[in-house]
Amino acid sequence: MSFKVDANSFPRLQMIGMVATVLLFTLVLGGYFLWSQQQQREQQLIVLEQEILSQQEALLESELEASISYIHYMRTRTESVLKREAKNQVDQAITLATGIYQQQKDKLPEAEIKQLIREALRDIRFFDGRGYLFIDDMDGLCILLPTAPHIEGKSLYDNQDDTGHYIMRGLIDAVNNPDKSGYSRYRWYPPGNPQEMADKLAYVRLFEPFQWIIGAGDYLYRIENDLKQESLRRLSNFRFGQHGYIAVLDQQGDTLINTALQMLPDSTLVAKLKQIAVEQILDVARKGGGVTEYQWFYPDGRGPVTKRAMIKVVPEWGWILTAGVYPDDLAPLLEKHKIKLESDWLDSLQTFLLVLCFSSVATLLLAIVFSRWLKTLFKRYQRDIDQQASQLKANARELSLAAQVFESATEGIIITDPDNRIVAVNSAFTEITGYQEHETLGQDPSFMASGSHDEHFYQMMWRKLLEGGSWQGEVWNRRKDGVLFPEWLSLSVVRSGSGAVKNYIATLSDISLRKQSEERLRYLAEYGSLTDLPNRRLLADRATQAINMARHNGQRLALLFVDLDRFKNVNDSLGHDIGDRLLCVIGERLQQAVRDEDSVSRVGGDEFVVLCPEVGLPGQVANIAHRITQVVAAPVELDGHSLACTPSVGIAFFPEDGDDFETLYRNADAALYHAKAQGRNQYQFFTQKMNQEVSQRLAMENALRLGIQQEELCLAYQPQYCIDSGRLCGVEALVRWHHPQQGLVPPNEFIPLAEESGLILPLGDWVMAEACRQGREWLDQGFIEVEMAVNVSALQFRHGLVAQVEKVLQDSGFPAHLLVIEVTESILMDDAEQAVQILRELKQLGVWISLDDFGTGYSSLSYLKSFPLDKLKIDQAFIRDLPMDADDIAITSSIIALARNLKLLTVAEGVESEQQLAFLNEQGCHIAQGYLLDRPLWPEDAAKRLYEATSVGGKKSEAGINQTEKK
Repeated sequence: MSFKVDANSFPRLQMIGMVATVLLFTLVLGGYFLWSQQQQREQQLIVLEQEILSQQEALLESELEASISYIHYMRTRTESVLKREAKNQVDQAITLATGIYQQQKDKLPEAEIKQLIREALRDIRFFDGRGYLFIDDMDGLCILLPTAPHIEGKSLYDNQDDTGHYIMRGLIDAVNNPDKSGYSRYRWYPPGNPQEMADKLAYVRLFEPFQWIIGAGDYLYRIENDLKQESLRRLSNFRFGQHGYIAVLDQQGDTLINTALQMLPDSTLVAKLKQIAVEQILDVARKGGGVTEYQWFYPDGRGPVTKRAMIKVVPEWGWILTAGVYPDDLAPLLEKHKIKLESDWLDSLQTFLLVLCFSSVATLLLAIVFSRWLKTLFKRYQRDIDQQASQLKANARELSLAAQVFESATEGIIITDPDNRIVAVNSAFTEITGYQEHETLGQDPSFMASGSHDEHFYQMMWRKLLEGGSWQGEVWNRRKDGVLFPEWLSLSVVRSGSGAVKNYIATLSDISLRKQSEERLRYLAEYGSLTDLPNRRLLADRATQAINMARHNGQRLALLFVDLDRFKNVNDSLGHDIGDRLLCVIGERLQQAVRDEDSVSRVGGDEFVVLCPEVGLPGQVANIAHRITQVVAAPVELDGHSLACTPSVGIAFFPEDGDDFETLYRNADAALYHAKAQGRNQYQFFTQKMNQEVSQRLAMENALRLGIQQEELCLAYQPQYCIDSGRLCGVEALVRWHHPQQGLVPPNEFIPLAEESGLILPLGDWVMAEACRQGREWLDQGFIEVEMAVNVSALQFRHGLVAQVEKVLQDSGFPAHLLVIEVTESILMDDAEQAVQILRELKQLGVWISLDDFGTGYSSLSYLKSFPLDKLKIDQAFIRDLPMDADDIAITSSIIALARNLKLLTVAEGVESEQQLAFLNEQGCHIAQGYLLDRPLWPEDAAKRLYEATSVGGKKSEAGINQTEKK
């Protein structure tokens, strides 16, 4: 049988299907509800039973907690009860003694009054007969002691308990206050136990007529036992619920109180169940307490039944408290709640059936009404379909035209959906990017991103696009072949009538040629086309930035104006082509002559400017200028012509010679003309003072270089002595320079110059070799062995020091164990890891390592323990004001203690007084050097000192000291 479905029959068929569905759903839902309610009812009964049981357990726990709180309260009363009772007894005794004294003081002699009071108090007892009164005097003499009358009349002043506490002195101290009374705690042997003392507390009060101390007290544990019995009596009378009571056991399982046991016969069953119950209770108590079940009897003797009990532990008294609930306590509550659940279930069932019937009838009525309404909608829908068919034909014609425009556009076009996924691209897009349409569909356009723009750029682009509806700008993207290219991108948003985004449309065009033209124009505006060096405009920008940076960091910079001497002769004689090529060579040489951070510019003709940021002393810039004059003046071979073109250089400094580019440029130009006026092929500073300083430095540098070559240097040796024995143990090699004209030049004038100029390497090599040679010569002369200490510079340390030391030791034959290499903290901390490796290699050679001037540099303890050192040398800055300056005392003693803990020897330099030497000896310093002991000695004088030391067993003689002082 076939059905014809149209706008008239479809609503009727739908109504029939809806009614059948509603009826089926009603039957299924009703059956499920009945089954679910039954399951829920059974589950509620189970939960109810657990809840009632939990409530009863909570009740048990509450009762036990209340009992434990009472026990804790009683326990805390131990000391207060003892104090109160002892005070009452003493106050009554004082009252009695005062009464006797007042009555008899004018009638009887004082001795008889004392005897009356003693006998009146002797037989007084309290604390169940345990307590008594005692009397002592302020000198510690026992007046009354009822429990040991044989002690009366004896002194107890020095009696001590097992903690060393003086008992009688404590009682005397307790009344030495304005109240003339107080408490004293001590320990003494309780009755029946002469082996072990127990805590005891006594209250004492001064009976002033005779200066007696009347007191009473008791052992704390006895009062605590009284309180325990009182607590048990109260707990035994405690009841809760229908059958609830509290039982107490000790930790051995012995019953202290149990109401039910009083009603039970002495039978085998009772004994067996009691044993099982006690074992379970003890097991739970050992775990800290909890709940357990066991077979037991009702308080009236019925049973046995399953009893659920709560267990709590009172560890302070070793008690185990238990309280339980019986089945008769749970059954009435459970039955009452079952009746309530049954009633609620019947009410719920009636309500559900009524609602189900009502909803079924309402659903049928709604189905009929909905069917009629749907029939009307279908007729209207048919008319709309006919209208849409004609509209679609018109839209197809418009889409065909739009597709032709889309494909024929010369700009690339991308269309994306609201999620920014590509749905269409045109052929121009493929030509520009290299991506075919099938490679882009469904992708986010960001797959072409070049990485040249950060996240902030795209966030700003999207925000303007969504707020304004369009955006355009320059973007760098990536073609399929990986090449980056600039494009001009225009974005727009297509929205629906409700304002929702339908599509995003992007048009793009390749602007690579335009960008190349712009870059070329910019390059030509900032660089010279001949030498490819920055021009004056770019130089000004760079110099301004460098000046701002130098001003911010508090640094110097220099501007060097370089002009080629008589360059015009080259152009006039050989032509401008040769001249241009020569300028290119000169430009390349200038770039090679300066530092990496320096900038070379050509500002016109044969004029060049070098910008040198972050420069230090003028000597550093002088070195650069000197290098420029040498490099530029070297001959240049061009087309068979050997050309030599010397430069003149003018130098200006920021901030001394100007604080802006134009001023520096003008002053460097003025210095350049001064250099030309002085004869060309040289450099001149803008100020005469700088010229003089640099000239003097260069003269000194050349003289030092010549002095090293012509052996003008020599070594002096400052002796070092063991402080405790006075024995000569070493010398420190100190370099000196005998200048032919200036005489003896101080080391602080030529050592820094040698380090700055690099001459420290040959100078350090010579010092190391000469010191070891001299040390070997002294050994060959039979003098005692002394250590030779040699200082090394940072440049030596980093440039093959290990190989140098090994070679010097081999060449000289000087023993490695007598050579001490002295390094400073700054050398080690420059690169700590490399320093550790170098020091370890030196140690493998057998030499000693000494840390010089400790305390004036980093003083890093974390690195100090990592360095393989042998000695710490304390700088003379800390020795100079010893032993008067507190800071120097603290620093010097700390350094010596630190070295001792690190198992290092300490050497103090600059010792010039006996007080300094005595302080260092007291602190445990090992070695000292200084004018008090010896001045630096020339080799022949040092040999005499070694001879004297060898003759007297290594100790320094007084004659030697005097001779040194005269020299």
